[in-house]
Amino acid sequence: MMGIMSTTLASVLAGTALAQSSSNTRDETVTERVWSSIAWVMHGDRSPLGVPGSPPNLTPLGAQQLLDRGTVLRNRYIVAAQEPESFDVSKLIGAKLVGLSTNAIDNTQLDVLTGADSYNFHSALALMQGLYPPSTRVFNGTDGIAAALLANTEILDYPLEGYQYPVIRSPSVDDPELVSVDANKLCPQYLHSLDAFEDDTQVKKTYNDTIVFYKAEWERIFHGDNIAYPLDLADYHHAYAFYDHVQYLYTHDNATKSQLNSTFVDYLGSLASSEQREKHGNLTVSGKDEGDKIRAIAGRTMAGRVTKWFDSNIQTQGRTNKLNLAFTSIEPFFAFFSLSGLMDGPSGGTFRSHVPNPSAAIVFELFSKGGSDSVYPSDEDLWVRFLYDVGKSGSLPQEYALFGNGNSQSVMPLNEFKHSMGRIALNSSSDWCDTCDSPASFCLVTKGTTGGDDDDTGGSHDPSHPVVSDDRRLKMDPTIAGAIGAASAIAAIGLGLLAATLCAGLRFHRAGSEKRREQERMFRMMNLGSAYNNMDNNRAPAPDADVTYARNGIRHERVGSWEMHNGFGTNPYGTSNTGSVDALGGTNKGGIDRVYTNDGGFYSPRPGSSSKRQVSVEDDRANYFGAKPAKPRDFTL
Repeated sequence: MMGIMSTTLASVLAGTALAQSSSNTRDETVTERVWSSIAWVMHGDRSPLGVPGSPPNLTPLGAQQLLDRGTVLRNRYIVAAQEPESFDVSKLIGAKLVGLSTNAIDNTQLDVLTGADSYNFHSALALMQGLYPPSTRVFNGTDGIAAALLANTEILDYPLEGYQYPVIRSPSVDDPELVSVDANKLCPQYLHSLDAFEDDTQVKKTYNDTIVFYKAEWERIFHGDNIAYPLDLADYHHAYAFYDHVQYLYTHDNATKSQLNSTFVDYLGSLASSEQREKHGNLTVSGKDEGDKIRAIAGRTMAGRVTKWFDSNIQTQGRTNKLNLAFTSIEPFFAFFSLSGLMDGPSGGTFRSHVPNPSAAIVFELFSKGGSDSVYPSDEDLWVRFLYDVGKSGSLPQEYALFGNGNSQSVMPLNEFKHSMGRIALNSSSDWCDTCDSPASFCLVTKGTTGGDDDDTGGSHDPSHPVVSDDRRLKMDPTIAGAIGAASAIAAIGLGLLAATLCAGLRFHRAGSEKRREQERMFRMMNLGSAYNNMDNNRAPAPDADVTYARNGIRHERVGSWEMHNGFGTNPYGTSNTGSVDALGGTNKGGIDRVYTNDGGFYSPRPGSSSKRQVSVEDDRANYFGAKPAKPRDFTL
């Protein structure tokens, strides 16, 4: 056992050394201009997954981590580019993002996309506070001075001392945009591929080598108040879930922190990383089609989204998609690290030895060398840089080489980048539907086509510059074709009857009262829809005030805002703590206040036990030094 632990720790240290030796390659004599940037961001610190009655929530520490990451992006793209003398170039290289609004948020320049889980959405809110902190007397081009000026000449600021409101998209399970950030969900082929996980030779070996270790550590860690993690899940098959709970306790519980040490927690993290690499980065496992790399599905849709965002910026000559942000869990990280060759590259230890830290970020930059701000460069003059921020306190994005290139080749010509990404990407929701054999509702529409959502690049898309789709001919699913044919036949019959009524005097007469009652009953059934299957068939449910419908019928749920005091201490899915709704619409019974009490420790006590662990309210601030809430700044007109 000690041999396994020593070997793993050695690889962790080696990966750290390689990451530190990686240098940012840049010709300081040439002015670089970034035209579009994409940041794929890991959520911040959150409460553990799988605790009955308590959905995971972003913690105050997690919010501070994302605030800090937003400040890093602001320093890179806005502050350092404007005030280069204020920064040490050896520690931070400014990258001017052409045309990006500096002090006031302009949502037409941004596209912010999050996974369905609340902690991803709240992570986006926190990062945006660091990127565009509260500011008074600052107005952008779309909601500028005209919107702030009242008829009596008074100028108003936004509430909370100039809090700025970002537009954040969080697609539901009915939205094809879901596949960009939650590709594993509703993907049966991916789930089927996991059936063989426990039968893998290396997985079996690691399981057998560590089973005694996991059971012993469960007995040592999860006792007293900390009983929520079940003993039968204490094994390598659930290494990430085990690490997730231990990491939370180590960060937030004083007694656990004094009992464990960082070396031990890092070892659990390395085992969790090994398990997750197998589940999300094993490229040898196929689904229904040989070589479809089904376990890396999250990385393939991520690659497709990255390419689309860059395409949109190029086609609009830099007017849209200047800064694009996606907030997800670990699945796309492991999948892309494997697909892009980062795990096997010269700095592979950085990408394979540990689970990505909270607030870690993958960054792509589309830039040019020389030129001017007023002229958008041609494709031949555009380059792509890849960076990775490990998400630790004080860390900055570092450059790495993709697709087997050495670290000295950390930038790629745009056309080479697009070619390499094209080999791993799923470029449309219809491709995802076909690969996954998914029952998602939007797959009935997108299956076998290249239109629809596939041409949508997000909230900042310019309709005057449509995104070019692939050149495959459109085809139609036989089921849909049959439905269209039936509808056409019915329409033809209806038109014939209408003509007979108008021209030939044809009239219809109602049948008897029994038939009328039957018709009325059928109409009630049709109007009730899914509510007809409820226990009370005679009463439709009240409309959900938190759900709105777009013109295309897609549901959009409004998520509570933690900075408006509807987050950390309360249920983010509503004002009541008696139940919650998970990402796929299921219901979790039980209240949040039965687990994770603010004054009594991490877990609620075992029945009959009165002992409680005390948690210091200073833990978060003490463990994450240097982060503090953004202070409003005053910009005079």
